[in-house]
Amino acid sequence: MSKSIAKNALYKVLLNIFNIIMPIIIATYTYRVMTKELIGRYTAAYTIFNYFFIFAGFGIYNYAIRELSKVRDNKKKMSQLFTSFFVIGLISNIVTIIAYIVFNYTLYRGTPVFPVHLILALNMISNIFYIEWANEALENYGFITLKTIIVRLVYAALLFLTVKSSEDFLIYVFLTTFSTFLNNIISYIYIKKGIGFDFSNIKIKRHIKFLLLVIVMSNGNVLYTQLDKVMLAHYVGEVSVAYYGVAHNVMSIINALVLSVVFVTIPRLSNIIASKDHEKYINLLNKITQTLFAFLFPVALGMFVLAEEIFVLFGGGEYAGGGPVLKIFCVYMVSLGMEAILTNQVMYVNRREKQLVPMIFMAGFINLILNYLLLKFNVFNEVTAIATTTVSSYILVMTQYIYTRKVLNIKFNLFKFKNFRYFLYALTFLPISFIYKSLISNMYIYIVAIIFTSGIVYTFCLFITKDEIWNTAINRFLPKIKGKFKR
Repeated sequence: MSKSIAKNALYKVLLNIFNIIMPIIIATYTYRVMTKELIGRYTAAYTIFNYFFIFAGFGIYNYAIRELSKVRDNKKKMSQLFTSFFVIGLISNIVTIIAYIVFNYTLYRGTPVFPVHLILALNMISNIFYIEWANEALENYGFITLKTIIVRLVYAALLFLTVKSSEDFLIYVFLTTFSTFLNNIISYIYIKKGIGFDFSNIKIKRHIKFLLLVIVMSNGNVLYTQLDKVMLAHYVGEVSVAYYGVAHNVMSIINALVLSVVFVTIPRLSNIIASKDHEKYINLLNKITQTLFAFLFPVALGMFVLAEEIFVLFGGGEYAGGGPVLKIFCVYMVSLGMEAILTNQVMYVNRREKQLVPMIFMAGFINLILNYLLLKFNVFNEVTAIATTTVSSYILVMTQYIYTRKVLNIKFNLFKFKNFRYFLYALTFLPISFIYKSLISNMYIYIVAIIFTSGIVYTFCLFITKDEIWNTAINRFLPKIKGKFKR
Protein backbone atom coordinates (compact mmCIF):
# COMPACT_ATOMS: atom_id res chain seq x y z
CA MET A 1 0.00 0.00 0.00
CA SER A 2 3.02 2.26 0.42
CA LYS A 3 3.32 4.64 -2.50
CA SER A 4 6.01 7.20 -3.28
CA ILE A 5 5.17 10.71 -2.09
CA ALA A 6 7.28 12.04 -4.97
CA LYS A 7 5.27 9.98 -7.50
CA ASN A 8 1.97 11.03 -5.93
CA ALA A 9 3.08 14.65 -5.93
CA LEU A 10 4.10 14.30 -9.59
CA TYR A 11 0.65 12.94 -10.49
CA LYS A 12 -0.95 15.75 -8.50
CA VAL A 13 1.25 18.37 -10.16
CA LEU A 14 0.54 16.95 -13.65
CA LEU A 15 -3.17 17.01 -12.86
CA ASN A 16 -3.02 20.58 -11.61
CA ILE A 17 -0.93 21.74 -14.58
CA PHE A 18 -3.71 20.37 -16.77
CA ASN A 19 -6.22 22.00 -14.41
CA ILE A 20 -4.44 25.28 -15.03
CA ILE A 21 -4.20 25.01 -18.82
CA MET A 22 -7.80 23.88 -19.39
CA PRO A 23 -9.52 26.43 -17.10
CA ILE A 24 -7.39 29.18 -18.65
CA ILE A 25 -8.55 28.15 -22.13
CA ILE A 26 -12.15 27.66 -21.00
CA ALA A 27 -12.29 30.85 -18.91
CA THR A 28 -10.69 32.93 -21.66
CA TYR A 29 -13.32 31.67 -24.10
CA THR A 30 -16.23 32.05 -21.65
CA TYR A 31 -15.32 35.56 -20.48
CA ARG A 32 -15.17 36.71 -24.10
CA VAL A 33 -18.46 35.06 -25.11
CA MET A 34 -20.47 36.12 -22.04
CA THR A 35 -21.09 39.67 -20.84
CA LYS A 36 -19.71 40.88 -17.52
CA GLU A 37 -23.26 41.01 -16.18
CA LEU A 38 -23.84 37.30 -16.95
CA ILE A 39 -20.49 36.31 -15.43
CA GLY A 40 -21.41 38.35 -12.36
CA ARG A 41 -24.84 36.68 -12.24
CA TYR A 42 -23.32 33.20 -12.38
CA THR A 43 -20.70 34.09 -9.74
CA ALA A 44 -23.35 35.52 -7.39
CA ALA A 45 -25.64 32.49 -7.89
CA TYR A 46 -22.78 30.06 -7.38
CA THR A 47 -21.82 31.84 -4.17
CA ILE A 48 -25.33 31.33 -2.75
CA PHE A 49 -25.25 27.72 -3.97
CA ASN A 50 -21.94 27.17 -2.17
CA TYR A 51 -23.46 28.10 1.18
CA PHE A 52 -25.86 25.17 0.79
CA PHE A 53 -23.26 22.92 -0.83
CA ILE A 54 -21.17 23.15 2.33
CA PHE A 55 -23.88 21.23 4.20
CA ALA A 56 -24.42 18.84 1.29
CA GLY A 57 -20.76 17.81 1.42
CA PHE A 58 -20.92 17.84 5.24
CA GLY A 59 -17.12 18.03 5.62
CA ILE A 60 -16.79 14.39 4.57
CA TYR A 61 -13.94 14.94 2.08
CA ASN A 62 -11.22 16.08 4.51
CA TYR A 63 -12.39 13.96 7.43
CA ALA A 64 -12.75 10.77 5.35
CA ILE A 65 -9.25 11.09 3.87
CA ARG A 66 -7.75 11.23 7.35
CA GLU A 67 -9.86 8.42 8.84
CA LEU A 68 -9.57 6.05 5.87
CA SER A 69 -5.81 6.62 5.70
CA LYS A 70 -5.48 5.17 9.20
CA VAL A 71 -7.21 1.86 8.32
CA ARG A 72 -6.31 1.47 4.66
CA ASP A 73 -4.40 -1.75 5.42
CA ASN A 74 -7.55 -3.32 6.94
CA LYS A 75 -10.02 -3.98 4.11
CA LYS A 76 -13.02 -4.78 6.35
CA LYS A 77 -12.65 -1.65 8.51
CA MET A 78 -12.15 0.42 5.39
CA SER A 79 -15.36 -0.92 3.81
CA GLN A 80 -17.29 -0.19 7.01
CA LEU A 81 -15.95 3.37 7.18
CA PHE A 82 -16.59 3.90 3.47
CA THR A 83 -20.21 2.76 3.91
CA SER A 84 -20.73 5.03 6.93
CA PHE A 85 -19.43 8.09 5.08
CA PHE A 86 -21.46 7.28 1.95
CA VAL A 87 -24.70 6.98 3.97
CA ILE A 88 -24.00 10.27 5.77
CA GLY A 89 -23.36 11.95 2.41
CA LEU A 90 -26.54 10.50 0.92
CA ILE A 91 -28.66 11.90 3.77
CA SER A 92 -26.96 15.32 3.86
CA ASN A 93 -27.27 15.79 0.09
CA ILE A 94 -30.97 14.86 -0.04
CA VAL A 95 -31.86 17.17 2.87
CA THR A 96 -29.81 20.04 1.39
CA ILE A 97 -31.33 19.66 -2.10
CA ILE A 98 -34.83 20.09 -0.64
CA ALA A 99 -33.77 23.12 1.44
CA TYR A 100 -31.96 24.73 -1.53
CA ILE A 101 -34.93 24.37 -3.91
CA VAL A 102 -37.40 25.72 -1.32
CA PHE A 103 -35.07 28.67 -0.55
CA ASN A 104 -34.69 29.64 -4.20
CA TYR A 105 -38.37 29.14 -5.03
CA THR A 106 -39.24 31.50 -2.18
CA LEU A 107 -36.67 34.23 -2.87
CA TYR A 108 -35.72 34.08 -6.55
CA ARG A 109 -38.76 32.73 -8.43
CA GLY A 110 -39.43 34.94 -11.46
CA THR A 111 -35.97 36.54 -11.43
CA PRO A 112 -33.25 36.04 -14.11
CA VAL A 113 -31.08 34.15 -11.61
CA PHE A 114 -33.74 31.53 -10.75
CA PRO A 115 -32.98 29.14 -13.69
CA VAL A 116 -29.28 29.30 -12.79
CA HIS A 117 -30.04 28.15 -9.24
CA LEU A 118 -32.22 25.27 -10.49
CA ILE A 119 -29.45 24.00 -12.79
CA LEU A 120 -26.87 24.30 -10.01
CA ALA A 121 -29.10 22.10 -7.83
CA LEU A 122 -28.10 19.19 -10.09
CA ASN A 123 -24.62 19.44 -8.56
CA MET A 124 -26.01 18.21 -5.27
CA ILE A 125 -27.51 15.14 -6.94
CA SER A 126 -24.15 14.27 -8.49
CA ASN A 127 -22.46 15.00 -5.16
CA ILE A 128 -24.12 11.87 -3.74
CA PHE A 129 -21.62 9.90 -5.84
CA TYR A 130 -18.62 12.06 -4.91
CA ILE A 131 -16.21 9.59 -3.28
CA GLU A 132 -12.86 11.09 -4.39
CA TRP A 133 -11.87 11.05 -0.71
CA ALA A 134 -11.57 7.25 -0.95
CA ASN A 135 -9.30 7.47 -3.99
CA GLU A 136 -7.10 10.04 -2.25
CA ALA A 137 -6.92 8.02 0.97
CA LEU A 138 -5.71 5.05 -1.12
CA GLU A 139 -3.39 7.44 -3.00
CA ASN A 140 -4.86 6.49 -6.40
CA TYR A 141 -3.48 9.67 -7.95
CA GLY A 142 -2.69 7.98 -11.28
CA PHE A 143 -6.38 7.15 -11.81
CA ILE A 144 -7.53 10.57 -10.56
CA THR A 145 -5.18 12.30 -13.01
CA LEU A 146 -6.23 10.27 -16.07
CA LYS A 147 -9.95 10.45 -15.28
CA THR A 148 -9.94 14.21 -14.67
CA ILE A 149 -8.03 14.92 -17.88
CA ILE A 150 -10.54 12.91 -19.95
CA VAL A 151 -13.57 14.55 -18.30
CA ARG A 152 -12.11 18.03 -18.74
CA LEU A 153 -11.44 17.41 -22.43
CA VAL A 154 -15.02 16.19 -22.97
CA TYR A 155 -16.35 19.27 -21.13
CA ALA A 156 -14.18 21.64 -23.20
CA ALA A 157 -15.26 20.02 -26.47
CA LEU A 158 -18.96 20.32 -25.57
CA LEU A 159 -18.48 23.92 -24.44
CA PHE A 160 -16.81 25.03 -27.68
CA LEU A 161 -19.43 23.21 -29.78
CA THR A 162 -22.56 24.47 -28.00
CA VAL A 163 -21.78 27.81 -26.32
CA LYS A 164 -21.37 30.50 -28.98
CA SER A 165 -22.86 33.66 -27.44
CA SER A 166 -24.55 35.15 -24.37
CA GLU A 167 -27.79 33.50 -25.53
CA ASP A 168 -26.22 30.13 -24.62
CA PHE A 169 -25.68 31.18 -21.01
CA LEU A 170 -27.89 28.47 -19.48
CA ILE A 171 -26.24 25.80 -21.66
CA TYR A 172 -22.91 26.93 -20.19
CA VAL A 173 -24.28 26.60 -16.65
CA PHE A 174 -25.65 23.13 -17.44
CA LEU A 175 -22.33 21.94 -18.90
CA THR A 176 -20.49 22.89 -15.70
CA THR A 177 -22.86 20.67 -13.71
CA PHE A 178 -22.71 17.86 -16.28
CA SER A 179 -18.90 17.71 -16.12
CA THR A 180 -19.11 17.44 -12.33
CA PHE A 181 -21.59 14.54 -12.61
CA LEU A 182 -19.39 12.73 -15.15
CA ASN A 183 -16.33 13.16 -12.93
CA ASN A 184 -18.14 11.86 -9.84
CA ILE A 185 -19.85 8.85 -11.42
CA ILE A 186 -16.61 7.57 -13.02
CA SER A 187 -14.81 7.77 -9.66
CA TYR A 188 -17.71 6.01 -7.94
CA ILE A 189 -17.69 3.10 -10.43
CA TYR A 190 -13.89 2.79 -10.13
CA ILE A 191 -13.66 2.78 -6.33
CA LYS A 192 -16.58 0.34 -5.96
CA LYS A 193 -14.43 -2.31 -7.65
CA GLY A 194 -11.94 -2.09 -4.78
CA ILE A 195 -14.13 -1.19 -1.80
CA GLY A 196 -17.51 -2.83 -1.29
CA PHE A 197 -20.35 -1.68 0.93
CA ASP A 198 -20.35 -3.25 4.41
CA PHE A 199 -23.41 -2.38 6.51
CA SER A 200 -22.38 -4.67 9.41
CA ASN A 201 -20.94 -1.92 11.59
CA ILE A 202 -22.26 1.44 10.37
CA LYS A 203 -21.49 4.32 12.73
CA ILE A 204 -23.24 7.58 11.99
CA LYS A 205 -23.51 9.37 15.34
CA ARG A 206 -19.86 8.85 16.15
CA HIS A 207 -18.74 10.83 13.09
CA ILE A 208 -21.33 13.64 13.13
CA LYS A 209 -19.64 15.62 15.90
CA PHE A 210 -16.27 15.64 14.12
CA LEU A 211 -17.84 16.30 10.72
CA LEU A 212 -19.60 19.41 12.04
CA LEU A 213 -16.22 20.74 13.15
CA VAL A 214 -14.66 19.87 9.80
CA ILE A 215 -17.49 21.70 7.98
CA VAL A 216 -16.42 24.94 9.64
CA MET A 217 -12.72 24.21 9.31
CA SER A 218 -12.90 23.31 5.62
CA ASN A 219 -15.28 26.12 4.65
CA GLY A 220 -13.83 29.17 6.30
CA ASN A 221 -14.22 30.95 2.95
CA VAL A 222 -17.91 31.55 3.78
CA LEU A 223 -16.63 34.33 6.04
CA TYR A 224 -13.92 35.39 3.61
CA THR A 225 -14.12 35.35 -0.22
CA GLN A 226 -17.68 33.98 -0.26
CA LEU A 227 -18.81 36.77 2.06
CA ASP A 228 -17.10 39.34 -0.17
CA LYS A 229 -18.99 38.10 -3.25
CA VAL A 230 -22.36 38.14 -1.49
CA MET A 231 -21.80 41.67 -0.18
CA LEU A 232 -20.50 42.93 -3.53
CA ALA A 233 -23.55 41.48 -5.30
CA HIS A 234 -25.91 43.07 -2.79
CA TYR A 235 -24.29 46.48 -2.26
CA VAL A 236 -22.24 47.17 -5.43
CA GLY A 237 -23.46 45.14 -8.44
CA GLU A 238 -22.88 42.25 -10.84
CA VAL A 239 -19.95 43.91 -12.66
CA SER A 240 -18.01 44.31 -9.40
CA VAL A 241 -18.68 40.64 -8.61
CA ALA A 242 -17.42 39.74 -12.09
CA TYR A 243 -14.07 41.51 -11.53
CA TYR A 244 -13.71 39.91 -8.10
CA GLY A 245 -14.76 36.51 -9.47
CA VAL A 246 -12.29 36.58 -12.37
CA ALA A 247 -9.40 37.50 -10.06
CA HIS A 248 -10.45 34.82 -7.57
CA ASN A 249 -10.65 32.19 -10.33
CA VAL A 250 -7.19 33.06 -11.65
CA MET A 251 -5.66 32.84 -8.18
CA SER A 252 -7.51 29.60 -7.38
CA ILE A 253 -6.31 27.90 -10.57
CA ILE A 254 -2.66 28.76 -9.88
CA ASN A 255 -2.96 28.14 -6.14
CA ALA A 256 -4.25 24.60 -6.72
CA LEU A 257 -0.98 23.72 -8.45
CA VAL A 258 1.16 25.25 -5.71
CA LEU A 259 -0.78 23.53 -2.91
CA SER A 260 -0.43 20.09 -4.53
CA VAL A 261 2.58 19.48 -2.33
CA VAL A 262 0.44 20.08 0.77
CA PHE A 263 -2.70 18.07 0.09
CA VAL A 264 -0.96 15.05 -1.41
CA THR A 265 0.83 14.45 1.92
CA ILE A 266 -2.23 14.49 4.22
CA PRO A 267 -2.77 10.70 4.05
CA ARG A 268 0.93 10.05 4.71
CA LEU A 269 1.14 12.48 7.65
CA SER A 270 -2.03 11.01 9.19
CA ASN A 271 -0.48 7.56 8.89
CA ILE A 272 2.79 8.73 10.50
CA ILE A 273 0.96 10.36 13.43
CA ALA A 274 -1.08 7.19 13.93
CA SER A 275 2.25 5.32 14.27
CA LYS A 276 3.43 7.95 16.83
CA ASP A 277 6.71 8.70 15.05
CA HIS A 278 6.98 12.37 16.11
CA GLU A 279 10.49 12.98 14.75
CA LYS A 280 9.56 11.66 11.32
CA TYR A 281 6.44 13.88 11.35
CA ILE A 282 8.43 17.06 12.15
CA ASN A 283 11.05 16.30 9.49
CA LEU A 284 8.41 15.75 6.82
CA LEU A 285 6.46 18.84 7.95
CA ASN A 286 9.55 21.05 7.62
CA LYS A 287 10.39 19.58 4.23
CA ILE A 288 6.83 20.12 2.94
CA THR A 289 6.85 23.74 4.17
CA GLN A 290 10.18 24.58 2.55
CA THR A 291 9.12 22.96 -0.73
CA LEU A 292 5.83 24.88 -0.69
CA PHE A 293 7.54 28.25 -0.18
CA ALA A 294 10.05 27.47 -2.94
CA PHE A 295 7.10 27.49 -5.37
CA LEU A 296 4.64 29.81 -3.58
CA PHE A 297 6.72 33.00 -3.52
CA PRO A 298 7.89 33.01 -7.17
CA VAL A 299 4.39 32.17 -8.40
CA ALA A 300 2.76 34.89 -6.26
CA LEU A 301 5.34 37.53 -7.27
CA GLY A 302 5.13 36.44 -10.90
CA MET A 303 1.35 36.89 -10.89
CA PHE A 304 1.77 40.24 -9.12
CA VAL A 305 4.00 41.75 -11.82
CA LEU A 306 1.80 40.38 -14.62
CA ALA A 307 -1.57 41.08 -12.95
CA GLU A 308 -2.93 43.53 -15.54
CA GLU A 309 -1.79 41.39 -18.47
CA ILE A 310 -3.27 38.21 -16.96
CA PHE A 311 -6.61 39.96 -16.48
CA VAL A 312 -6.70 41.09 -20.12
CA LEU A 313 -5.67 37.61 -21.29
CA PHE A 314 -8.56 36.05 -19.39
CA GLY A 315 -11.31 38.50 -20.15
CA GLY A 316 -10.16 40.56 -23.10
CA GLY A 317 -10.27 44.34 -23.30
CA GLU A 318 -13.61 44.38 -21.45
CA TYR A 319 -11.75 43.50 -18.24
CA ALA A 320 -8.94 46.05 -18.60
CA GLY A 321 -8.19 47.75 -15.28
CA GLY A 322 -8.67 44.63 -13.18
CA GLY A 323 -4.97 44.34 -12.28
CA PRO A 324 -5.24 45.90 -8.79
CA VAL A 325 -7.76 43.24 -7.69
CA LEU A 326 -5.48 40.40 -8.79
CA LYS A 327 -2.44 42.02 -7.13
CA ILE A 328 -4.16 41.93 -3.74
CA PHE A 329 -5.21 38.34 -4.43
CA CYS A 330 -1.51 37.51 -4.91
CA VAL A 331 -0.78 38.76 -1.39
CA TYR A 332 -3.79 36.78 -0.18
CA MET A 333 -2.48 33.64 -1.91
CA VAL A 334 0.68 33.66 0.23
CA SER A 335 -1.45 33.64 3.39
CA LEU A 336 -3.46 30.71 1.97
CA GLY A 337 -0.25 28.72 1.55
CA MET A 338 0.74 29.30 5.17
CA GLU A 339 -2.79 28.59 6.35
CA ALA A 340 -2.89 25.33 4.34
CA ILE A 341 0.20 24.07 6.18
CA LEU A 342 -1.06 25.07 9.63
CA THR A 343 -4.63 23.87 9.07
CA ASN A 344 -4.05 20.60 7.21
CA GLN A 345 -0.57 19.47 8.24
CA VAL A 346 -0.65 20.63 11.87
CA MET A 347 -4.10 21.30 13.36
CA TYR A 348 -6.08 18.78 11.34
CA VAL A 349 -3.76 15.76 11.39
CA ASN A 350 -3.29 16.33 15.14
CA ARG A 351 -7.09 16.27 15.63
CA ARG A 352 -7.37 19.90 16.79
CA GLU A 353 -10.50 20.76 14.80
CA LYS A 354 -12.35 21.91 17.92
CA GLN A 355 -9.65 24.48 18.70
CA LEU A 356 -9.40 25.59 15.07
CA VAL A 357 -13.09 26.46 14.65
CA PRO A 358 -13.13 29.54 16.97
CA MET A 359 -9.95 30.82 15.28
CA ILE A 360 -11.64 30.66 11.86
CA PHE A 361 -14.76 32.39 13.19
CA MET A 362 -12.75 35.10 14.94
CA ALA A 363 -10.81 36.05 11.79
CA GLY A 364 -13.97 35.73 9.68
CA PHE A 365 -15.94 38.11 11.89
CA ILE A 366 -13.04 40.57 11.72
CA ASN A 367 -13.44 40.45 7.94
CA LEU A 368 -17.20 41.02 8.26
CA ILE A 369 -16.68 44.03 10.55
CA LEU A 370 -14.04 45.52 8.23
CA ASN A 371 -16.35 45.11 5.23
CA TYR A 372 -19.16 46.95 7.00
CA LEU A 373 -16.75 49.73 7.97
CA LEU A 374 -15.83 50.07 4.29
CA LEU A 375 -19.53 50.29 3.44
CA LYS A 376 -20.05 52.96 6.09
CA PHE A 377 -17.30 55.11 4.55
CA ASN A 378 -18.47 54.39 0.96
CA VAL A 379 -15.20 52.76 -0.10
CA PHE A 380 -16.40 49.16 -0.45
CA ASN A 381 -15.49 47.65 -3.82
CA GLU A 382 -13.77 44.56 -5.27
CA VAL A 383 -10.28 45.83 -4.36
CA THR A 384 -10.99 46.86 -0.76
CA ALA A 385 -13.07 43.71 -0.22
CA ILE A 386 -10.16 41.36 -0.93
CA ALA A 387 -7.82 43.68 1.02
CA THR A 388 -9.82 43.17 4.24
CA THR A 389 -10.03 39.44 3.56
CA THR A 390 -6.25 39.34 3.20
CA VAL A 391 -5.78 41.10 6.55
CA SER A 392 -8.18 38.65 8.22
CA SER A 393 -6.40 35.68 6.64
CA TYR A 394 -3.01 36.76 8.04
CA ILE A 395 -4.60 37.21 11.48
CA LEU A 396 -5.81 33.60 11.24
CA VAL A 397 -2.32 32.41 10.25
CA MET A 398 -0.69 34.15 13.21
CA THR A 399 -3.30 32.78 15.64
CA GLN A 400 -2.76 29.21 14.39
CA TYR A 401 1.01 29.58 14.49
CA ILE A 402 1.03 30.83 18.08
CA TYR A 403 -1.21 27.91 19.08
CA THR A 404 1.08 25.44 17.29
CA ARG A 405 4.19 26.71 19.05
CA LYS A 406 2.82 27.52 22.51
CA VAL A 407 0.06 24.95 23.08
CA LEU A 408 0.87 21.99 20.84
CA ASN A 409 4.56 22.57 21.54
CA ILE A 410 5.48 21.51 18.01
CA LYS A 411 8.98 22.72 17.19
CA PHE A 412 8.02 23.99 13.80
CA ASN A 413 9.37 27.34 12.59
CA LEU A 414 7.21 28.58 9.73
CA PHE A 415 8.89 31.99 9.55
CA LYS A 416 12.54 30.98 9.52
CA PHE A 417 14.87 32.57 6.96
CA LYS A 418 15.36 29.19 5.28
CA ASN A 419 11.74 29.43 4.09
CA PHE A 420 11.54 33.17 3.41
CA ARG A 421 14.72 33.46 1.38
CA TYR A 422 12.61 32.34 -1.59
CA PHE A 423 10.68 35.58 -1.22
CA LEU A 424 13.95 37.54 -1.52
CA TYR A 425 14.90 35.60 -4.64
CA ALA A 426 11.46 36.28 -6.16
CA LEU A 427 11.74 40.03 -5.47
CA THR A 428 14.15 40.17 -8.43
CA PHE A 429 11.04 39.90 -10.64
CA LEU A 430 10.10 43.52 -9.80
CA PRO A 431 13.13 45.28 -11.37
CA ILE A 432 12.96 42.85 -14.31
CA SER A 433 9.35 43.90 -14.95
CA PHE A 434 10.20 47.62 -14.67
CA ILE A 435 12.98 47.26 -17.25
CA TYR A 436 10.90 45.26 -19.73
CA LYS A 437 7.89 47.56 -19.29
CA SER A 438 9.89 50.46 -20.71
CA LEU A 439 11.38 48.37 -23.55
CA ILE A 440 8.53 46.13 -24.79
CA SER A 441 5.15 47.40 -25.99
CA ASN A 442 3.67 44.11 -27.24
CA MET A 443 1.78 42.44 -24.37
CA TYR A 444 2.44 38.85 -25.44
CA ILE A 445 6.17 39.36 -25.96
CA TYR A 446 6.30 41.18 -22.61
CA ILE A 447 4.64 38.24 -20.79
CA VAL A 448 6.96 35.65 -22.37
CA ALA A 449 10.03 37.80 -21.66
CA ILE A 450 9.06 38.28 -18.00
CA ILE A 451 8.36 34.59 -17.41
CA PHE A 452 11.52 33.43 -19.22
CA THR A 453 13.91 35.94 -17.62
CA SER A 454 12.41 35.67 -14.13
CA GLY A 455 12.56 31.88 -14.32
CA ILE A 456 16.25 31.94 -15.26
CA VAL A 457 17.11 34.46 -12.53
CA TYR A 458 15.21 32.50 -9.86
CA THR A 459 16.83 29.21 -10.92
CA PHE A 460 20.25 30.90 -10.84
CA CYS A 461 19.59 32.09 -7.27
CA LEU A 462 18.76 28.51 -6.25
CA PHE A 463 21.88 27.22 -7.99
CA ILE A 464 24.43 29.66 -6.53
CA THR A 465 23.03 29.26 -2.99
CA LYS A 466 23.11 25.44 -3.35
CA ASP A 467 19.47 25.28 -2.31
CA GLU A 468 18.55 21.86 -0.94
CA ILE A 469 15.17 21.73 -2.71
CA TRP A 470 16.96 22.42 -6.00
CA ASN A 471 19.65 19.84 -5.24
CA THR A 472 17.06 17.22 -4.27
CA ALA A 473 15.18 17.77 -7.54
CA ILE A 474 18.38 17.57 -9.60
CA ASN A 475 19.64 14.45 -7.81
CA ARG A 476 16.27 12.74 -8.21
CA PHE A 477 15.50 13.49 -11.85
CA LEU A 478 18.89 14.01 -13.57
CA PRO A 479 19.98 10.33 -13.30
CA LYS A 480 16.62 9.25 -14.77
CA ILE A 481 17.00 11.66 -17.69
CA LYS A 482 20.57 10.49 -18.34
CA GLY A 483 19.42 6.87 -18.19
CA LYS A 484 16.81 7.46 -20.87
CA PHE A 485 19.33 9.10 -23.19
CA LYS A 486 21.76 6.18 -22.77
CA ARG A 487 19.09 3.81 -24.04
